[in-house]
Amino acid sequence: MNKKTEKHIKPAENNSIVSENKWNKNIQFISKIFIFLVAIVLSLKAIKEPDLWWQLATGDWILQNKSIPTTDVFSFTYFGTKWINIKWGFEVLISLWAKAFGVEFIYVIQALVTVGLVYFMLKLINLKNADYVNKPWALNIILLCVFVFLAVASNRIIGRPEMFSHLFTLVFIYLINLYKNQKKLIYLLPLLQLVWTNMHEAFGTGIVVIGIFVFAAWVEHFLDKSNEKPLNLSIAFFLCIAVIVINPYGFEMLSRPFEIFSQLNTNKYTTELSNYTTHEYWQTSTYFTLVFLIISSLNIISTLLEKSKEKKLKHLINQFGLANIILIIAFTILASSAFRNLIFLNIVLLPFVVNGVLKFFVFISKKTKFIFPTFYISLLTFSVGLVFYISIVSNKFYEINKFSHTYGLQFSAMQNPIGAANYLKENKLDSKTLFSDYLSSSYLLYSLSPNFKTFIDLRDLDVFPDTFFQKNAEAYANYESYKIFDEKFNFKAAVVLNNQFKRLQIGLYNDSNYTLSYFDPLVSVFVKQKNNSKTPLSIANLNYYKPSIFSSIINYVFNPFYKPIEIENEEQNTDAALFYLSIGNYKQAKQLVSNSASNSAINYIKGQYYFNMAIADTSNRTYYNDSAILFLNKAVKENENYFEAYFSLGSIELNQGNFLSAVKHFEKCCEIDNNSLNAHLYAGECYKGLVEVSKALKFLPQFVYHLEVSNEMNPNNPNIEWNLGVAYFKQGKCNLSTPILKKVKDFEGLSFEDKNMAEYCITNCSGK
Repeated sequence: MNKKTEKHIKPAENNSIVSENKWNKNIQFISKIFIFLVAIVLSLKAIKEPDLWWQLATGDWILQNKSIPTTDVFSFTYFGTKWINIKWGFEVLISLWAKAFGVEFIYVIQALVTVGLVYFMLKLINLKNADYVNKPWALNIILLCVFVFLAVASNRIIGRPEMFSHLFTLVFIYLINLYKNQKKLIYLLPLLQLVWTNMHEAFGTGIVVIGIFVFAAWVEHFLDKSNEKPLNLSIAFFLCIAVIVINPYGFEMLSRPFEIFSQLNTNKYTTELSNYTTHEYWQTSTYFTLVFLIISSLNIISTLLEKSKEKKLKHLINQFGLANIILIIAFTILASSAFRNLIFLNIVLLPFVVNGVLKFFVFISKKTKFIFPTFYISLLTFSVGLVFYISIVSNKFYEINKFSHTYGLQFSAMQNPIGAANYLKENKLDSKTLFSDYLSSSYLLYSLSPNFKTFIDLRDLDVFPDTFFQKNAEAYANYESYKIFDEKFNFKAAVVLNNQFKRLQIGLYNDSNYTLSYFDPLVSVFVKQKNNSKTPLSIANLNYYKPSIFSSIINYVFNPFYKPIEIENEEQNTDAALFYLSIGNYKQAKQLVSNSASNSAINYIKGQYYFNMAIADTSNRTYYNDSAILFLNKAVKENENYFEAYFSLGSIELNQGNFLSAVKHFEKCCEIDNNSLNAHLYAGECYKGLVEVSKALKFLPQFVYHLEVSNEMNPNNPNIEWNLGVAYFKQGKCNLSTPILKKVKDFEGLSFEDKNMAEYCITNCSGK
């Protein structure tokens, strides 16, 4: 501002500008506080991660035995098998933490790590955007981008040891970016690598990060001798590799990262390991990551197009650094390999995203001469932070995103099989040979230690071979496969999660050698004893367990109106009815809710009762079908996202051959849960009926789409592949049809007509 202009500013106007600037700085300061508050409350969650329980049990075992296990000590199936447990450091930490403050207090560690993640992210963003951070609105843009990052990363802020890999990845990148100005700081990396190696299996990421920077620095030196030799960085790199052997397993850890990466292609038993070719990979957070990648790519492309005296490639390297460009490529490949790795790519991309957005704002400002209203942008940032914070502590954020998490340090028998553990202990079954599914076994291992030994658990391929996992998966789907295990191990009881393994539950319930002895809304226990009467059992009462005094204080500090979520008795009665529905006792299910007040769940239960009566009693099928449709429509009217009710409505219409009506319900199911295999299979079946019966070829693309999704979710299924091959043939896509049909044409499960159809398609495609 020149002196002439200053003379024309009235004192009142000058005071107004000063006052506005002061308010703007105050609001920005509060917004900055909110970014850390959001990081904290986003971390304070009720325990639902089953992995934490076996990790706690391992930490307890290490402290009790004063040694680190090198062989399996927890299962009866693979006891004594070699076990490389990289996470032992984290396990000891959470064990000590839980003993001091309560089990649920473990998530405070996650809160501290998330705060560290935000702190170093802000430091790195400021470091990489030195040319823009002096703009009065720059801080607001930075904070808004970090808010988005936290929202996208929330599905991985879950209290697991991977939190340290997230933090250390960022710290490595930050410290290396400080290398030119503060060379001695680079020697912190080997110390961090030593800790990382004993905390989480992604420790190899640190070697990759520093390796990329070392490689890029030497390339830049050879291309331009004015760049100094990166000797200190190279020494730190070799020291990071050297310290990896300082662990309970010695030199074996040097090759461990390669073995872990190879497991991604083998371990198909959790959706978090799904890669970019699978349907499960493409979730909301994936698309946000894709947006981050696009913004970063456009930023790089725009830099290439900038006018400069330097050659374009040299200008790009000078602006971003060769290492950072390679880093984006490397972490994009990593993120494509597994859904859980997306957060690593977001950590790498965020500084580039911020840089691109800031550069765009500056460009607009120069071109249009527009002065951005900093005060109002600050108000927007503050509002976003406030709304984000309130939505988390009120659980609205989790409800909107359909996450099963809840705010508050707590744990309950609604999410952990506490009731089953107590039942086993009270009935002295905890030391017996028990079948327990791989999800419920972790809590049982923690709660019933040292008596309890697992059949299988979430240590996955670190202990149990892939073939054993496959046979275990077969046991969930086919009761005859379970009986093979039973004959070998002679189980005294079986513990099964209700909402995960319904086929196994039905088999156990109808097996005269087993009795349903305990069940609650989460889990059921079948004890091996003959009981042909199958007398209905009352559901066990459950509640959230009271958190420790330390946890309670924190819960109320961040939300004075906090209330632990409890399940009402009436809800438990509904849960009991839903359980009996799942095991095929429809009469008992209807009796349990016959006097209950109408709601979506009650109407669904009644609708299911009539639906199954229509199948059992063909003489009154019309009456039962009409009654089922009546109650199921009431259910979806009260709850427009009631997946099961829509699925039943679709099934009724499909059974009656009403393909067009049926497919609308199954498409709604896919909309509600796009990862449901059955929804896609049944939607495909409807489109198949429309194509074959109604001769409506316009529905062929939808039929193919649902088959392709189903094939991704359930690969190597001959029936799905046969349908897909024939559908491709009808579309004239012989290059896709022939390989599939050649693969399945000799499958014994195909009918004679299906085999002939496969041969017909192959023959008619041979000339194309």
